[in-house]
Amino acid sequence: MKSKFLLIAGLWGCLIIGVLSCVDDSGWGVKIENETLSIDEINRYYYIFNKATYSLRTNEDVDKLASDVDSLDPRDSRRQYLIKSNFVDHLIAQKLVYNKAMKDPSVDRKELDAILEMAKIQTVSAFYLGQKFKDRIVVTDAEVEKFYTENKASFRGVPLNDDVIDRIKQQIFFQKSMIASNEYINELMAETRIKKEGFKEYLQKLNKDKSGESKPE
Repeated sequence: MKSKFLLIAGLWGCLIIGVLSCVDDSGWGVKIENETLSIDEINRYYYIFNKATYSLRTNEDVDKLASDVDSLDPRDSRRQYLIKSNFVDHLIAQKLVYNKAMKDPSVDRKELDAILEMAKIQTVSAFYLGQKFKDRIVVTDAEVEKFYTENKASFRGVPLNDDVIDRIKQQIFFQKSMIASNEYINELMAETRIKKEGFKEYLQKLNKDKSGESKPE
């Protein structure tokens, strides 16, 4: 779940940065002072955000889930963003805060730059992995039935209908995606020349300095 949270946080960073470049007035949907967000951009952000949030593969999958929001766990605060008006309001709110942060002289610029860079790295990495494996991962009917049987209590007696099957497939797909992504990352690390001597020396010096500070005089 932590990886998924990082993905979503990274996507919001990408969305906010993307809004900065919106200057085309054609088909505009939202204007924030002199900045414009077009209908096409709103839809693009809406779909990519919800596909990442719910591990969905297509825009049609998002539309299907959005048409039955009430079927989702009411404790899940993310479900409100399947409603486009709520999503746009939240995006505007994030943009307003972003503008304030960028103009506030009390904000540490180095830390802010680091946050933006980390969001960019995490988002691009997650997007690439998602694109790489989305057509390679298959969820079988047998896997769905096994998951339902092993987790029957969590479905509160709801039979294995189409909605339940879709939700189970999404969860299994996400789990398989995480496994495939980790295996791919391990392969990349194995075939890439990586040196960490400088960092190891830094840690040794840091530990040595801490040991020296803890010794009684």
